[in-house]
Order: sequence, then structure tokens, then C-alpha cells
Amino acid sequence: MLKISVVIPSYNRRELLLECLASVAQQSYKPHEVIVVDDGSTDGTIEVLQERGDLHLIVQENAGPGAARNTGAKHASGDYIAFLDSDDVWFPWSLETMAKMVERDSPTLVFGAYEDFDAAVPALEKSEAADAKFLDYLASADHGYFAGAGMILVDRDVFSAVGGFIEDRLNAEDHDLALKLGVSRGFVKVLSPVTVAHRVHQGNAMGDAIANWDGVRRLISREQNGVYDGGVERRMARRKIICGHARSATISLAQSGKFATSIGAFFRTFIWNIRLGRVKFVLSFPALLGYYVVKALLGGSGFSKTAAQSIG
Repeated sequence: MLKISVVIPSYNRRELLLECLASVAQQSYKPHEVIVVDDGSTDGTIEVLQERGDLHLIVQENAGPGAARNTGAKHASGDYIAFLDSDDVWFPWSLETMAKMVERDSPTLVFGAYEDFDAAVPALEKSEAADAKFLDYLASADHGYFAGAGMILVDRDVFSAVGGFIEDRLNAEDHDLALKLGVSRGFVKVLSPVTVAHRVHQGNAMGDAIANWDGVRRLISREQNGVYDGGVERRMARRKIICGHARSATISLAQSGKFATSIGAFFRTFIWNIRLGRVKFVLSFPALLGYYVVKALLGGSGFSKTAAQSIG
């Protein structure tokens, strides 16, 4: 039986963490171990978890989520590591779904399928399993697949070999890891069923447009500095993936009223987008930006999210 270690970093999210752990306990496929890394909480998390015998608690001084995940991974003994964020929730079938895909194909990396929620966890029924398989992550570049750091399953040895998550406090450490694993054999994207209920709330870092752009800007710099494997042969695939993240960050900056930063972000990957043939985005973004500027001046609510996402 495949051994999967579950690693959950947490910082001052006691109640959300308990809900998260309850979802792990309900898995139809039981994990090899559950490791919670408390990243310097002061809300009583440690005291509550110390009373539990169903997990391995590691306490460290606050160092950020990337460092906390790496700490958990160093203590993991499973064949694979499933990362889960303390504010997110699994469905009873989540681990089983990913485990079956690993047992079938032995990929290095699996991206789960997620659904956002902001109040009650969505009441979903388990749907028929479906996935997309690729030679490696870079081979999926045309599809724009995304998964946050708490939505992935990864081969423990390969994760360790590439150095795990980058440990600074910028966003996009999940995208960086995927790119570092870009040519590692085997990538599977879960299409169905949904495996992660992703909580959207004020304390969620994914909602900070500036922080997201700073993280994406780091991806661009690391690509330019030759950090990611694949050489010249896979350059276009890497840059297509990075430009996808940059596009989302650029639009988010405009939506948030960070107009100057948004313009800078647009030109940061302008040449890459031209070479990749992303003419629609290059031509449409100036008009979209102008729309947001006018809306801001008039005190309007801004462009719809759906319309913004349609600009490719």
C-alpha cells in the first residue's frame, strides 16, 4: 500500500486547523502519518494539538509557510507527501482519488482539483474520477493548470532532491516548486472529483495582488537566471507557464487599483508574450486597464471577474 504523509503548516489558525484535521480524519484512504508544523502560533494551537495522539506536532519559530512545509517534509517517512493548508478542507475521497492515480502511473507530481468557498464547505457529491496525464509538468504548458501549495501530492525523494519550497515570504512558492519539478517524470492533473475545498478569506495570501505579483516577478527572474531545468529545448514551455501566472497577476493588480504596478507587470513579460503569440492579451490589456482607471475615477465597481478572465 502506498504510504502518503500529510503535511499541514499552520500559523494562528486554531479553529480552521481543527476543521482541516477533521477532514483528514474522514479520509477513505488513510494517510501513513499526519504532520502539523506550527509556525510560531500564539492562539493556543499548540496547547490544543498537544492533547492529540493522531498526529505528529512540530513547533518552530515563525519562518513562513514554505519553511514550515519543508520542515514537515524533512520529518515525513511516506513515499509521497500530500500538502494541505490549514484553512482548507479535504473531501472524504480526496486522498483516495490521488493515491489511485499514483498507484496507476507513479507520477512525480499530482495537482488536485479545487473549489473556492468563503462560508460553508460546499456540499459536493463524489463524481467519476478523471484526470489528464503528461510526460512531465512542462508538457502541460498549453493547459494552464494551477494548484496552490496545499493542493499537491509529490514524490518525497524528488521533492527533497530539488530543495523543496523556496523559503522566503513571497507568494508563488507553489509555482516555483512546480517549475523546479518541471522535467521530473510524470505529471497528473486531477480533473474530477474536486479534492480540495479552498477557503477564500481575508487572511489568505492568494488575495493580495501586490504579494502575488512579487512572487511571480521572482519566477521571471529565476527563469532568466537559468534556475529551472529543461534547457533551451523546454524554454518556451516554461515561459508559457510563467506568462500565464503573470497575466493573472497583472489583471489582479489592475482590478485592485494598482495601476502603475500593473503597467510594469504588463511590460515585464511583454516580449515573452509576443514570442508566444499571446496577441489577444497584448492588444486587450491596455483597454482593460483604461476601463479600470475610468471606473476608479468614477467610483464604479470595476470590470467583472469573468470578463477579465476571458482576456487570454
